[in-house]
Amino acid sequence: MSFKIFENDSVEEMELNGADGYFQFEIDNETYGIFISEDIDEFSVFIYWWLYYFLKSLLILKTESYVLISDIEKPKIWIEIIKEKNIVKISKVTADKPDGSEAIETEEMPNLIHQYWKDKQVCYENFKTEIVNKSKLYIEELRVFNNEFHKDILNLESLIQEVEK
Repeated sequence: MSFKIFENDSVEEMELNGADGYFQFEIDNETYGIFISEDIDEFSVFIYWWLYYFLKSLLILKTESYVLISDIEKPKIWIEIIKEKNIVKISKVTADKPDGSEAIETEEMPNLIHQYWKDKQVCYENFKTEIVNKSKLYIEELRVFNNEFHKDILNLESLIQEVEK
């Protein structure tokens, strides 16, 4: 998992500076997202929300075996996560996003198709460790641009603590 924060000098006081940038993850030789050396806004995504949703998925996977994370910037793209014992299978899928659907779902969406890559496997503990460690690193970088008591930073820290319990 990789990210690169874009600093935004014109961010409003209550907004999170560093919420946007590049976000990419790789699993079993498949990648999702983009990571290039130049800062090109057209390719930026909401790093904050990707890490937030991955942390939320870890909480869900403590009791459930199925999670879908919506790519909120693409109309029909989801990241499907299935936990089987100590293995996580991750797929990039397409599916409708019905009215009322959330960014994280625990049931398969209608018309779900494994159009891209399917069932890329990783050890659950490695998956969890990677997400937690990258989230902590992200928080450290956010503190450079924001008040350390910013609500979004505190939200991520709280999620990390819940995941680590």
